Amino acid sequence: MDTTKQLVAKEDLAKAAKLDKLGMSWLAGVVMDLTKITEINELYARFGDKSGIEFIDAVFDALDVEFTYFEDELKRIPKEGPFITVSNHPLGGIDGLVLLKLISLVRPDFKVMANFLLKKIEPLSDQFFAVNPFENRKEAYNSSVGLKEAIKHLKEGHGLGMFPAGEVSAYKFGERKVIDREWQEGAIKLIEKMGVPVVPIYFKAKNSPLFYLLSSLSSTLQTAKLPSELLTQRNKQILVRVGKPVEKSEMENCKSSHEVNCLLRERTYRLSSPLEDPSRLERLRKVVARTPKEPAKIIDATPQHLIWDEIENLRENGGRMTEFRTFEVFCGEAKDIPNILREIGRLREITFRAVGEGTNDETDIDDYDLEYLHLFLWDNEKQKIVGAYRLGMGADLYARNGIKGFYVQSLFKIEEEAYPIFQKSLEMGRAFIVQEYQQKPMPLFLLWKGIVHVILRNPEKVRYLTGCVSISNQFSTFSKAMMIAYVQHHFFDKELGKYVHPRKEFRVRLSDDDEKFIRNTSGEDLNKFDRFIDEVEPGNMRFPVLFKKYIKQNAKIVCFNVDPKFNNSIDGFMYIDINDLPEQTIQPVLEELEEATKNEVKRQP
Repeated sequence: MDTTKQLVAKEDLAKAAKLDKLGMSWLAGVVMDLTKITEINELYARFGDKSGIEFIDAVFDALDVEFTYFEDELKRIPKEGPFITVSNHPLGGIDGLVLLKLISLVRPDFKVMANFLLKKIEPLSDQFFAVNPFENRKEAYNSSVGLKEAIKHLKEGHGLGMFPAGEVSAYKFGERKVIDREWQEGAIKLIEKMGVPVVPIYFKAKNSPLFYLLSSLSSTLQTAKLPSELLTQRNKQILVRVGKPVEKSEMENCKSSHEVNCLLRERTYRLSSPLEDPSRLERLRKVVARTPKEPAKIIDATPQHLIWDEIENLRENGGRMTEFRTFEVFCGEAKDIPNILREIGRLREITFRAVGEGTNDETDIDDYDLEYLHLFLWDNEKQKIVGAYRLGMGADLYARNGIKGFYVQSLFKIEEEAYPIFQKSLEMGRAFIVQEYQQKPMPLFLLWKGIVHVILRNPEKVRYLTGCVSISNQFSTFSKAMMIAYVQHHFFDKELGKYVHPRKEFRVRLSDDDEKFIRNTSGEDLNKFDRFIDEVEPGNMRFPVLFKKYIKQNAKIVCFNVDPKFNNSIDGFMYIDINDLPEQTIQPVLEELEEATKNEVKRQP
């Protein structure tokens, strides 16, 4: 260990704090001890022989500093070519080290434009460009050399990190939050000049209360305390979000540099919204703690020969709705397909547990399953059930048990004025597609084609499609609130909403800015809104597929309910008037039925 190496010398501190001009240079040593800069110097000397990422790793290991990120979000970092990252600056130095470490996992050529003080860290001097083009105190450091080097670095096709605020975030005592000061005009003009993709990076972290107290008293005290703030991050977790790149074309659509500034800052802080909850891991642990029982072991697969026998019986007795290539869609009553229903219950539970839902029982079968029809997709090539819907013929359910015969009434209070709609409905629910088929469009398309077959074969019974569509509890509270607000704003049915009410309502709470964002969207912007959820939600989660499917079939949403029996997922009650179904949904099935009728006539003697 080279004890002569120091990050901050007494002489430098005395000069920076202007103690030398007051004839109090001796006080610098006291300040260094109080602010623990002495300890930082010892650490610096200990690892001064290392360089680059190796130095960062050694320091973080010694201090137990950890940072967490979502692995899927690293895919948002361009694998080649020039790019810029913009970040909030809550820690004023450590976040620069974290940024270097994180982005270097994808782009080892990445460097950071930072305060000249970071350039004083010799083991990292090659990773930083010492520039202060964004600070008001231009006299602090001549940044022209560093700025030219940073521009050259970008032009050579590399990545560059920026903290546009130019200095550490401030604590807003009135709002009780840590937030960047104004992002500096110089940073934004440089971004506009370079014309490369800009990746927003958000850090969820904060310095010690003492740091913010000293900052409120004096900028000099803030500067003196900043190096030792590294020690306050011991055993704390810094959470990092990586946003989707903002392309040059999007920035060019802005009318001014100020609009570009607002765009990039908003995209960065947007990443913070889902993290206003406790961190995802902490929240999931709390969900498990609330669960009244440990998840049961899921039942074994149903013997194939029992499934084959029941499928053959459906083929022979008109239970096949449609077929395409290796797929067949069947519909049957529970009493005719007990083994198929057993397998459906098993696959439901597996599929729903994978997205944080599920009953946590050994199978997902309830009393309603015995009264309902079951539509399922069969893959002849792989000899397996691909997905299914539970269908309740409203006229039959109401005739047997009144409104209590409907599953939906267990989640929503239904007044008598709405009964006629349910009596002429086909209730859809418990929809799933097994995991290996979820990225393929055909399974959901064929299941919907099967539903249309059921409708058209029962024209006197069905006028409406009703049911619930779920939002998993794995989504953050922010994303759930934004999705519900978006759907309610564009697809809400106020009239039926007078007579159908949630038993356990999810209350939407959004900031004024978020509400304004929703108001400025359009119902035609569904794919755009889907990309918004994908960007802000950690873990590569998007607007639920069934929501998008139903909305494209002209569904109306009535209300939302929290389902405690289904891992606190949120169920949206929706309905579709079949007269409003798009022609492209109905016409192919009508043609199939017409062709089947012709073939039946030909077979008759």
